[in-house]
Amino acid sequence: MAKEKFDIIQSTCIPIQIDNCNTDLIIPARYLASTTRDPKFFGDAFMHDLRFDAEGNPVADFVMNQPEYAEAPRKGVHEIIVGGQNWGSGSSREHAAWAIAGYGVRVVISSSFADIHRNNLLNCFVLPVIVSKEFQQELFDSIAANPQTEVKVDVPNQTVTNLATGHSEHFDINSYKKYCLMNAYDDIDFLLSNKEKIEAYEETLSPAIPRNGEGDHPAEETIYVEATDAAPEPEPAEEVAPIEVTAKESEPFVPKKLLPINRGLAKFFFLSLITFGIYGIVVLSRISSEINTVATRYDGRKTTHYCWIFFLWGWLTCGIAYLVWFHCLSNRIGNELMRRRIPYSFGSADFWLWNVLGSSVGFLPLVYYHKLLSAMNQLNADYNQKG
Repeated sequence: MAKEKFDIIQSTCIPIQIDNCNTDLIIPARYLASTTRDPKFFGDAFMHDLRFDAEGNPVADFVMNQPEYAEAPRKGVHEIIVGGQNWGSGSSREHAAWAIAGYGVRVVISSSFADIHRNNLLNCFVLPVIVSKEFQQELFDSIAANPQTEVKVDVPNQTVTNLATGHSEHFDINSYKKYCLMNAYDDIDFLLSNKEKIEAYEETLSPAIPRNGEGDHPAEETIYVEATDAAPEPEPAEEVAPIEVTAKESEPFVPKKLLPINRGLAKFFFLSLITFGIYGIVVLSRISSEINTVATRYDGRKTTHYCWIFFLWGWLTCGIAYLVWFHCLSNRIGNELMRRRIPYSFGSADFWLWNVLGSSVGFLPLVYYHKLLSAMNQLNADYNQKG
């Protein structure tokens, strides 16, 4: 990663107000299989599955795609991320820090960090700054009111200042890491900068090292080898049984097509309303295909495409096919959530309770569709990572 001296960093910010933003969100697991260390490669993957949908199109409502925050970091612009609580939780993959540094961010501000991720950031020349929850919220509020709000991070004095309000807080940093950041040293650079001191110290030890029988240790026998032009005889090669590596063991799962993970109830409801239900049919049809992609290889079942139910079997069976289809779909999604150990409660009972019985109230079926979309988002996210 690029090494640049830290002094005073004053910049506009990218507000990513996501609590418990884990390293899998920061960089999806499929990128861990890459052997490159190209910063741009990992920078382009930063928050990828939140920035882009399954077709690779930008997700318009994600903060990094909004016009105020879409510009890539440069001097004084978007060099600082203001993140939610417990930033960098989850797995300890260093690739998450590579992605943040590769994108061009120099400072991440949060009220708390996962310890390993915080150390990874420092090793990648990204400064993690811990502030109080009140100051964190003040930063979010100031940036929301004016995206051009600048924050000043004074590394020598260890202060962070909201220039919109003038409020400052002190932050802690390990003195060794502070010295390295201010001098653009990694651990090897630091050792090399002290080369003369190390050599001088070694000189003070040299008289005590026993040589040729001096000191407390017996003398080592000197062995003389007669020079010859003859090539040495090759040693017999050790026979080693070949190791068979299957594609499943050596290659990480990379889906041919990412499944969507950001469907929400509001969009589903309003687009279905203004399209006279067509959008809802499209979404349910896609869900019927996605659950087959996610689960068929494990449970051997296949959910009927929703278009068959809506345009044919539903009216032929006087609506009974609808009830059976939603019951089976909900039950299958719930079973797959349990098989994948995803802690989200959903099943056929939700369909009968919220959609069927709840229809007498009017709005309660929306609860079912909210749970259905949320369950599929989590299943698709797990599939995108693990298969």
